Amino acid sequence: MLSGDLPILWVQDDGPGIPDNERDRVFRPFYRLDASRTAPGNGLGLSLVAAIAERHRGSVVLSDAAPGLRIEVRIPQHR
Repeated sequence: MLSGDLPILWVQDDGPGIPDNERDRVFRPFYRLDASRTAPGNGLGLSLVAAIAERHRGSVVLSDAAPGLRIEVRIPQHR
């Protein structure tokens, strides 16, 4: 999808989502929500996504998908 000259890659699910007050924290390496601590994983996914987006001068936006979570990765086009 394009928003002006800004390509946007997005992923959306219908899971429990991430509460607003936790959204900044999920970008920290190894951070896991209390509800997901018994599930497999290391808490690296969103921190890696954010690091890659930042390396390319982009951003990651989390929003409510009602139900679920929508993640948008916005990377400016290099000219």
